[in-house]
Amino acid sequence: MKDFQRMMRDCRDGKIDLILVKSISRLGRNTAQLLYACSELNSLGVDVYFEVEKLHINDPEAIQLLTIYACLYQNESQEKSHNVRWSFKARFIEGSSGFADRVCYGYTHDENGKLIPDPERAEIVKKIFAWRATGLSLRAITAKLKEYGISSPRGNPVWHIETVRKILNNEKYYGDVLLQKTYISDYFTGRQTPNNGELDQYLIKGHHEGIVEK
Repeated sequence: MKDFQRMMRDCRDGKIDLILVKSISRLGRNTAQLLYACSELNSLGVDVYFEVEKLHINDPEAIQLLTIYACLYQNESQEKSHNVRWSFKARFIEGSSGFADRVCYGYTHDENGKLIPDPERAEIVKKIFAWRATGLSLRAITAKLKEYGISSPRGNPVWHIETVRKILNNEKYYGDVLLQKTYISDYFTGRQTPNNGELDQYLIKGHHEGIVEK
């Protein structure tokens, strides 16, 4: 979106007079946004050419055709999103989703792609839980990790408080897996949103070996 807005500013400043787009589906997130953008570009004297549809917006019939094309693309995107969500849900219910075996800090995969504790990092996870159990704050735990010379999951010398919080709140560390913690709220952008009850969640108990006791 930032690149799109920068392009629009350049058009308003007279820096662009022709935009080449692969397809109508690439210009806007939905029909309304697409038509609004095309209307403004047309008023600025900026032509847009859609390669797949072979369509210029300065064509007198362009807006009508754009509406039809955009609606078709939007419906197709919604249908694909529905099918993907249904596929995910079926695998969540069956307990066969690959998300269950997604690696988090302290774990690795065995030869079959299943979660197993990583010996070295599992010990660090135990330290984090033990420090928290003694009453240390999250900030104090990050200071302890730095003091011990323990790098963050991304290899940084200083841990973010939020990283420690996520570890302490992740059920994977005691062997369970909760699926669908997030969901795609906007199928045009693919934006992930925390699932606060909007969709069902699926708990798999005893999915793998835990690092700490529940």
